Amino acid sequence: MTSWSRRVSSAAHRQALRDAAAVAEAGSTVGPALSDDDIMGEGGGAPRGLSGEQVRSILTDTLVETPDMVAIFASIGREAMWANDAFVTLIPLQEADQIWLIDLMDEWSRGHYEVKVLPALVKFGRWRGRLTFVADDGPVPVSAALVAHRTHDGEISCVSLVARDLTELRTAFEHVEASTTRLAALVENAADLIVVVASDGTIEYLSPAVTRVLGHAEGELDGVSVFDLVHPDDAPTDLLGLARPDDQGIGTPVELRLRSNEGSWRHFEVVVTDLSDNPAIGGIVLNARDVTDRVEAARAQANRAFTDSLTGLPNRVRLLDRLASALAGPDGDKVITLVCDIDQFKRMNTVIGAKGGDRTLQQVAARLRTTAGPEPVLARLGGDGFAVVLGGIGLNGAIALADQICEAISAPIEIDGRAIYLSLSVGLAEATTGDGPELLVYRAEQALHRAKRDGGDQVVVYDTDLAAVTDRRETVKQLLDDALVHDHIRVHFQPIFDIKTERIVGAEALLRVDGGGILLSPAEFVEAAESGGLISRLGMQVLRITCDQLAAWSDRGTGALPHELSVNVSPRQLADPDFATEVCEVLESSGVEPARLCLEITESMLIGAQPAVDAGLDYLKSLGVRIGLDDFGTGHSSLGYLKRFPLDFVKIDQLLIGGLGVDEQDTAIVRATIDLAHSLGLVVVAVGVETDAQLEALAILGCDRAQGYLFAPALPAEQLVTWLEQGPDGPKRGGDPASAG
Repeated sequence: MTSWSRRVSSAAHRQALRDAAAVAEAGSTVGPALSDDDIMGEGGGAPRGLSGEQVRSILTDTLVETPDMVAIFASIGREAMWANDAFVTLIPLQEADQIWLIDLMDEWSRGHYEVKVLPALVKFGRWRGRLTFVADDGPVPVSAALVAHRTHDGEISCVSLVARDLTELRTAFEHVEASTTRLAALVENAADLIVVVASDGTIEYLSPAVTRVLGHAEGELDGVSVFDLVHPDDAPTDLLGLARPDDQGIGTPVELRLRSNEGSWRHFEVVVTDLSDNPAIGGIVLNARDVTDRVEAARAQANRAFTDSLTGLPNRVRLLDRLASALAGPDGDKVITLVCDIDQFKRMNTVIGAKGGDRTLQQVAARLRTTAGPEPVLARLGGDGFAVVLGGIGLNGAIALADQICEAISAPIEIDGRAIYLSLSVGLAEATTGDGPELLVYRAEQALHRAKRDGGDQVVVYDTDLAAVTDRRETVKQLLDDALVHDHIRVHFQPIFDIKTERIVGAEALLRVDGGGILLSPAEFVEAAESGGLISRLGMQVLRITCDQLAAWSDRGTGALPHELSVNVSPRQLADPDFATEVCEVLESSGVEPARLCLEITESMLIGAQPAVDAGLDYLKSLGVRIGLDDFGTGHSSLGYLKRFPLDFVKIDQLLIGGLGVDEQDTAIVRATIDLAHSLGLVVVAVGVETDAQLEALAILGCDRAQGYLFAPALPAEQLVTWLEQGPDGPKRGGDPASAG
């Protein structure tokens, strides 16, 4: 018996195999044995092949070295006679007697060997199939071939075994099977629809999600065209055209509406992939994700974005959109826009409160709906402003409807048990060919402004007079645009003097615009800039020019020049969250110290100021920029602002200064203002000082500074410098700056 130890030599293995082969050669009936003549040729002539011994030697070496397991067992699988290295490596055979083939198998293989393998060996002399051997590391599945070798008497002398280890193959198969199972489970339970269709759109497979999402029963859509499920407005002419693969071969999502079993439409994000050439699929795959909730949420958000939350009416954006559609229609030249707002609403709002004001606006909106009827487009423009788009009723019909609206609004409205009486100012504008929605609304608003300016509670139609004003405003706006582009913005400086010493301490920067060689009046270009959205650009340009000029004067080192400059800030600038940052950038680029820059704001900017305004002012003040309140004394809430906001100075409006020594009330207000400001540590500047009497009164009242025509008008920088440097003591009060230089 040959040793089973792995230390046995290859030569010993070969000899054992030869011995076993000799036993088998004693008369195997599995197939005819090769004779020497078969190998050497007939008659023992010249060799035409290998000798029998050579063949046996080659086969022996092959069986020893093959990675498959090879072994020979006596009789029908009793005692092991020989095994190659591969067998010994996998099956823990040790040197022992009576090692039977069946002892190497697991329980199932033993039963199978008795029931299936042995009968096949006895009857057919061979068997192929799966068996499992038992090793130290666990079961070893194999694909085995067993051959029965017989003696000349027909008795089975031994059984040879060739087995291939299937462990790795089975492991790989199990992984594939597990992956397939997981994939199937994911597909079966996925929330997304997975649809496989033929090139003509016929549905070949639908994942179970179709039942959960669309409500169609299993099998209900088999053989149905996918185009029957797609909304007619979304149905593609070319299904593959939806694939649109990117560089990675992944389709771009498209949105389609698919029909549920109830007939409703749900929104899906669909990715189309052509897998027709994939034998496992053989079709076009549609991965569809239900995005109905997302689409409806976006639609609701869009409706909120275009709807006034207080009244439920369309807002200005939606109005302009619908007005544009009306103007583009066949009757676009018959469209009339009506714009109205409530007279004295802000004053009334202070009486009834914000909540009462909101309820008032809601009732006004309800009366507009009732009076105008369902056809016109109604909108809330913001605040207490409303608009109505009319078509096909003519100007006289529009005027009649405007009168009806005014009458309906004039009926008392009850708010918290109090009867509120309202009146409306209304502006009307007829469309002309080529008008855009913004222009038409703008014209109606100009007519509204005329109605309010003339006392309110009336209807005004946009006419040629208003058109001339509008055209002039548009011309000025264009001049402003050109001035900004071509650097035609000019800044003049009006000096500010210390009243006690009559020496210059600063100057106010005032914008001047060159309109084709003619300086535009401030009242004209400010209104055009505000209505045209240019005021912020103009304000920043003035700030840059002012800081650059202040830096240039500092370099000259002349004590007679202004030490600080004041710049007016528009409401839009102050409301911009980036305003403080922009001021810092201008200061840094010009090299001007923050303490030498003064920003002047008006009381109207501070009414209802947002937190961003407070934060911006506090930040600028922390840098050293000085903040002043302009036109003080003309508003209704100025005293509270002196304490609330981080102010450094106040400017008394020239209307009060003009009454000094003439109107006792004006004098009293100026005296009280100076005393209050000084008690809060603020510097007081009088604006519009024109007479010696006014200056003397201000000196008696203790005012700190003054500016006005008594000293000098606003002058270009170089002209102001020439005038200021004409003598060592500065200019004489009341001197003519035009003659300087």
